[in-house]
Amino acid sequence: MKNLSVLLILSFISTVHAQFKLEGTINGYESKPVFIKIYENGSERLIKRVETNDSGNFSYYFPNEYIGKIILELNQGAFETISDNSDLSFSIDLNDPTRNINYSKGINTKIQDYFGVEDKKTLSDFTLKELLKMYNPQDEFYTALQKEITRIDALAGARFENEAIQYYADAKNEVAKINRNDYTTEESMTMAKNRFVNDNMNFENFGLLQDYLSIYISYAIDGAKNKEEAATKIETALDQLLAEVGTDTSRGQAVLSNIIPMLDGNGFQELSTKYLNQAESLTCEITPDLQYLIDGKNNVKVGAKVPNIEFDKKIKNAKSLYDVKADKKLIVFWASWCPHCVKEIPHIKEFYPDFQSQGGEIIAVSLDMEKTAFDNATKDTQWINYSDLMKWESPIVKQYGISSTPTMILLDKDNNVVKIGSRVSEFL
Repeated sequence: MKNLSVLLILSFISTVHAQFKLEGTINGYESKPVFIKIYENGSERLIKRVETNDSGNFSYYFPNEYIGKIILELNQGAFETISDNSDLSFSIDLNDPTRNINYSKGINTKIQDYFGVEDKKTLSDFTLKELLKMYNPQDEFYTALQKEITRIDALAGARFENEAIQYYADAKNEVAKINRNDYTTEESMTMAKNRFVNDNMNFENFGLLQDYLSIYISYAIDGAKNKEEAATKIETALDQLLAEVGTDTSRGQAVLSNIIPMLDGNGFQELSTKYLNQAESLTCEITPDLQYLIDGKNNVKVGAKVPNIEFDKKIKNAKSLYDVKADKKLIVFWASWCPHCVKEIPHIKEFYPDFQSQGGEIIAVSLDMEKTAFDNATKDTQWINYSDLMKWESPIVKQYGISSTPTMILLDKDNNVVKIGSRVSEFL
């Protein structure tokens, strides 16, 4: 009885001190993990790993005030919701192709209504009013169409008492208008740059930094006739942006954290290297995300000795990567939820016997977060399989600077990088 009283008191204290409660039902995702993330300095930050029960329910008390976007990441896929620091309750059915989120508590129903009105106004401006021109005023359909246009034009979008939520709604509307080419290239770039220079931390908390960075870069290369011209335009635009924002600020470093892998993934390696060198030369305090990026790039390059990967138990008589005795080792970063990885597995199976006969061993590190999915995907493979079930939040992934799957790293017997690729055919 005494223990029960203590538990009740602790439960009461935690409830009193909680800022707000998040609770959800995810049908089709019973007894599985969910990563609850928020935005911090323009990047996602994991704040809690929870498990749904056998009915797909979970809950979490946020201990601190938070107004911004919440990301709920599953083993496969993710969805987002908005917090105004008040209780939030929702349900979603993963078996429903639309995957619409139904809210029973919180600001999001009003946000959905707001964007519903904006969507109708866009439909009226760009479709219905154009369609109206194809009919005569005497036509019955013209009258009906005109009536619907008038009704939509009279709809009043909701206004939010919370200034941060109104900021988010206005910014998302602006993004939508830019993306449908309501403005010129110069106007779009100026609007994006002004957000970086003038907006407060709501810009980061609502995940808008990535939206506006994509806008800024995509409009910067407008009119480029080839890759070299595009690279020049991107460099000029980024130099101007970073000069105004300042690389010694958290926002400037968030730009670097996002732009370096973006450039790398789109074939602009020289530019990526330039901004990586710029990040490395900073003498101010560096944000964790940028530091992870710098460390990952330096840890995994040809000739470098990679960090050790320690397993939580022995696998094929090895407790870590360094314990694996082989003339060469192929580290494969993959995941059961990654379609390209799944397609690559049969080729790796075909490759493995010859590689093993030549003194090689494969160490496959999975970015799964659900043990059952990981076990099912690895039950028919003979190489070393390991996962800390932390997906992109894995310290191993961050230490190795992995930004895409599959990624493969060939090592010599002393764990020095020989080659980096994305397909096993590159290592034949």
